[in-house]
Amino acid sequence: MTIGTRFSQTLVCNPALGVKTLGELIAKAKTTPLSYASGGAGVPGHLSMELLKSMGRFDMNHVPYKGPAPATLDVIGNQVPCGLLAGPTVLPHVRSGKLVALAVSGSARSQTLPEVPTMAEAGITGYAADFTLVLYAPRGTPAPIVSRFREAFVAALAVPTVAERLAATDQVAVGSTPEQASTQLAADSKKWGEVARRVGLGLD
Repeated sequence: MTIGTRFSQTLVCNPALGVKTLGELIAKAKTTPLSYASGGAGVPGHLSMELLKSMGRFDMNHVPYKGPAPATLDVIGNQVPCGLLAGPTVLPHVRSGKLVALAVSGSARSQTLPEVPTMAEAGITGYAADFTLVLYAPRGTPAPIVSRFREAFVAALAVPTVAERLAATDQVAVGSTPEQASTQLAADSKKWGEVARRVGLGLD
């Protein structure tokens, strides 16, 4: 088991809402009923926003979509004023001015939107919502094989063309050890499990 890449989500709003910072959005949400779109119930954008609402002490109604693309289209069309969505999906529309990017959910700024602050930098101290893609080996795979496969995988992540493609999709290469992956997954399970229980998420 190894963490392959890390990624975050991007908080965007329709320009018609008239907010340009996270602080302005939170202030508006405290006085005006607002909604936000995500790619679906329980996806990173949904979990990230529910954590943000809890830490920022404000509320917004969740509108789940079947993926980030249709959610993004409705934020552009102002059917829903804001969304916490995948960076690569919203990036072209931020660049064109159709959407305003307020903050990213991760512990570090996005490679594709370096001018956009993290939630913590924007005022929510201690906030971090990073997500990981993890590569697993079948249970019982001999340790030497796991080790050799991990070494090859980490080497592949460092290939310039691979690194460029990952960066273009707003992913950061990690290539952790199995022990680091296990520690991270345990922390993520605790963190997001608490959010899921608070908002009543369950298995269908």
